[in-house]
Order: sequence, then structure tokens, then C-alpha cells
Amino acid sequence: MGCSQDTSVQLPEGILSKDQMVEVISDLQLLDAAQKSVSIDAKTQERMRDTSYVIVFNKYGTTATQFDSSLRTYARNPLILSELMEEVAKSINTFK
Repeated sequence: MGCSQDTSVQLPEGILSKDQMVEVISDLQLLDAAQKSVSIDAKTQERMRDTSYVIVFNKYGTTATQFDSSLRTYARNPLILSELMEEVAKSINTFK
């Protein structure tokens, strides 16, 4: 049995590509992990996270709204979302 899975899906306009999503999610997860290692109060940590997220979104030329919409679009296809998250895990593991 072949493992050729065609996961190319026609994305609606304005949705981030799978590669873009991998990059954004990887950066967001790395930031979250780094911020959790810092001993600061929850309110400051939340503001720091929000600011960091804006920086990541700006880095990739996107917005929180576009990212959320893209994530919801991918979540409608669990196979593609699963593959996307596997790529995120691989990307993050290269930082170890």
C-alpha cells in the first residue's frame, strides 16, 4: 500500500499556507516555552506574550485574525492539521 496522501487542498483567499503556518506556530510555541521559564507575575507574562505574538505576526506579515482564521481552516481537515503539527514538532526539535 502506498503512503501517497494528497493533502493539497484549495485554501480560501487570505489563509496562510501550510509552510507559513508551520513557521508561525513554531515561533509562537518557542516563545511560549521561553516565557514560561521566566519567573514573573501572570499579568506581566500575559502582556509579554501578547507583545511577542504581535512581533511574530509582523515578522510573517500576518495578523492574529488571519492566523486564527487560518488555524480554524486547517482544523476542519484533521489530516492536514496533523501533518502541519508534525512539521511544527520537527521544526522545534531542531532547536534542542
